[in-house]
Parts: sequence; C-alpha cells; structure tokens
Amino acid sequence: MNRLKRFIYLMHSTWLLRKIRRSKHAATRQIAQQRLTALLASKRGIGMKIGQAMAGMDDESHFTELTQSVKAWPLKDITPVLEHEWLQPVGNVLESIEESIAAASLGQVHKALRITDSGTTEHLAIKVQYPDIRQAIESELSLAALLPKAGPVKRWDFDLNSYQKTLQNTLNDELDYNHEMKQQQRFQQHIHVPGLKVAEVYPLLSTTQVLTQQWIDGQRLSEACNWPYDARHKVGRTLMQTLWKSLFEIGLVHGDPHPGNLLFQYDDEQPQVALLDFGCMLNIPFTRRMSLLNLIQGLRGKTTLNSFDAFVGLGFDAMKLEPIRAELDDLARILFRPFLQTEPFDTTQWQLSKQVNDLLGDQRWQFRSASPADLFLVLRTFQGLVNQLECLKVQLSWPDMLEAAVGEQYITTALLWKFPKPALEPAPTPKGSAKSLHVHITRHGKSPMKIEMTAASALDLHNLIPEHLLPQIMAANIDIFAIEQDLHESGLEPQTLLDITLDDKHFHLWLE
Repeated sequence: MNRLKRFIYLMHSTWLLRKIRRSKHAATRQIAQQRLTALLASKRGIGMKIGQAMAGMDDESHFTELTQSVKAWPLKDITPVLEHEWLQPVGNVLESIEESIAAASLGQVHKALRITDSGTTEHLAIKVQYPDIRQAIESELSLAALLPKAGPVKRWDFDLNSYQKTLQNTLNDELDYNHEMKQQQRFQQHIHVPGLKVAEVYPLLSTTQVLTQQWIDGQRLSEACNWPYDARHKVGRTLMQTLWKSLFEIGLVHGDPHPGNLLFQYDDEQPQVALLDFGCMLNIPFTRRMSLLNLIQGLRGKTTLNSFDAFVGLGFDAMKLEPIRAELDDLARILFRPFLQTEPFDTTQWQLSKQVNDLLGDQRWQFRSASPADLFLVLRTFQGLVNQLECLKVQLSWPDMLEAAVGEQYITTALLWKFPKPALEPAPTPKGSAKSLHVHITRHGKSPMKIEMTAASALDLHNLIPEHLLPQIMAANIDIFAIEQDLHESGLEPQTLLDITLDDKHFHLWLE
C-alpha cells in the first residue's frame, strides 16, 4: 500500500509539473505551483528534492517553502538516532541541543552547544538523517523506473536508464554522511578563494547518519542582494571563482545551489560566503574538465576550435551528435557566450533558450539526448551561478574570473589537449519488423501498469527486470539470456517474451 501511495504521489507530481510548464495563464500556473509545493512538502525524499531544485536560487519562488519552512521532526524523535549513532546519551556529548527550525529532504539540522575538556565552548550544527528515509528513497527509485517515456524523451530516445542510475548514485552518496564529510574536508583543503568559508567538521561525532560540524550564522541570498554594491560585487567574485576553481582544478563541484545551502556574512573588508551541505557533490573526470576548458579557450581564439570532439570529450554520444555536427560551433558560441567577451557580461540579455531554439529548432532535442546523463547536474550548478549574479545585480568578466581562479598549468594543459578519435561506427541495426516492446504489470487483477519502449530495448531484457526477480524467473525454467541471444540472432519479430506470475504480480512482455 505504501508503494502504491508513493507511485500515485510521483504520478501526481509529474502531472502538476507538466501543467505548470504548459499553462498559458498565470493564474492557472500559480495554482498548480501552490498545489505542487504542498504535495512535495508532504513527503521527504525525491519529491522534496525536486521542489528544492525548482526553487533554484530565488527566495521569492513558489517552491521556497521547500528550502525554509517544511516542518521538522521533534527533537524527542531525533534523540534516539543520535544516541544509537554515538553509542551514549546525548547529554554525555552536548551541553544543549535545540529543536530544528526546518526540515530538508533527507534529514534536518539542530543547533547544539558543546563544552570541550579544555573548557572551550563550541557551537555545532548537527545534521541527522531521518530513520526511514533510505527505505523511502529506494522505494521511490524503483517506482520512478516504471514511469513510461513520453513526449521528446520518447521521440528522441533519451537513455532513461542512465538518468535513473545517475539519480540513484547521487542519492546514495547523499545518504552516506561519512562520504559527505570526506567531500567537505577535501573541498576545504583544496579550494581557497577570497571570501569563501567552509565549516569545520567533527569526525569523532560523525557517522553514516549523523554529520557534526561548526555552526555558521549568516544571511540568505535575498538579504545579501540588498547590500551595498561593493559588497555584492565581492560576493559575486567569490561565487564565480569558487565554481571555476572547484570545476577545473579538482573536479569536485557543489551540485545543489538552492537558497538553503548558502549563507552570507557582511564585512566591510571582505564579505564572506559560507557554502553548506556537501552531500550532492559532482565528481568531474579530468578528461571532461580539459575538454570543457579546451572548448572555452578555442571559442576565445586561444587554440583551434573543435566543438564536435570537445562535446564528445564531455561525454556526448558521437553518433547522436553527427547529424548536427555543422551547427555545433555556433551552438557552442551560444552556450558559452559569457566567455567570448572580456567586458562584464549581463546575463539578463543572454536569451539562451531562444537562441538555441532559433539555431536548432526541434533538433535541440537531438543535442540533449546525446548528452551524458549527469550533465543536468552540472547545468544546474551553472544556472545557480547565473541566478545568483542576477539577484546580486552584479556583472563580471567571465574569462577574467576564470584566469584569476584557475592555475596556469591547467590552462596550458587544456590548450595542448588532444582529443581521442571518436567512434562513429554505428551499432548494427537490429533485424526484425517489431517496432515496440510492451510491458504490462498487473497486481491482484487490477488494471495493468503499461510501459512502452523501443523494440531494441528487448535486446537488453535482463536489465529491464528487477534483479531480485531474475532468480525466480530462472527457477521457472525461463532463460532470459537465451531469449536475448535468440533475439540477436533471429531478429526482433512480434512475439511474447515473458508471461509469468511472480509473487502477487503478473508480468506480460511482448514485441509488436
């Protein structure tokens, strides 16, 4: 019943998102946004993270409630988690601990006071994971995998499996607070930018479900945007240089730029930007970082421009890019326009979506479907920076900030970077007349859940079936791998592939 409720919740969220995007009337869109906010706030987990992402960096967003005012669990329900993780009563560790004033998607933060053995007072921020959140996330991920393709995602053959794996890996990292602590320590050790502050962590008081660190006070972005211009300008420089240095030098990028993860402290000499919550960090491989930096330098005329190979180096599918190869140089100039001028760039004049649409039309979906699944996380970080600069009403020179932040050795390496030759040999076209794979899952004789995929999906049949069901299928003398091999050899002809009842569900898969 809980899984069914969560599936309905995900479907309802998807329907409201679609209504918001397609609505032509402001009043209708506003009502849908309010309903979606309430719906996403009603359950922690994936839905709430979606809402926080939609809030972006705008404290006036309809979804800001999801970053500020979601009701937290009472301290009496959190205390047992702390005592279980610390293996002792909370009173043995802390002088005092306060109720949390707001919840996040996976846990909540409590302010606490600790007296050290030397008598020093320490103010702590203790992030505690909800006891039931891991099971809820696993359930939602399994249900999200059953959502069918639709619209451009289906038409342009997006690799949803890769997107689902990216989401799953990201959430698994966020659920491991020990992993988050190590990411935070690495970031603090290597990223030194004027005005940037990263909280100290306390390893002895941190576990997989509890992260203890220094408490930092500060104002939200919406308040910092009312500071004097000089202070706002310094804040903008700190934010931009932090992104460039973390991206190109160590490939560890803060990937969650919603308002709750930044605090600002006003100082006449150097305003401080405190970066919080290192659970969602993007690890960018060196080859991708150099491909991107080479592309930017090529657009600036510093080296030979090779947009096609650069995009492939960034993880794009070469075969899918080939039909729009001739447009890629112009597309790159649109996407990286802020780097093409040395004077401060006004992001409000960018009109990025319109320019891409004017250049590619519907083929913009070809470009998006060719992109690696984790690219949307990087784009979210870039969009966060743009929103921050616009809120601060600050214009900066992007190439100047890049050169100020990134060491000369990285720039030199990028200028000399040699791209591997992309593989353009197409995979063999599957034989057969079947056009689609149909999956019907029926429970207790109710109306079946219906999923439609391309016929070629059947060639990877074993990955479409949940791992825990494979042993039961094989025990019923159904060899999934033999079915796959026969499809490779004989072709994708209309036929029934699987018709079996397992546990309380009936699975019917066929080609037509």
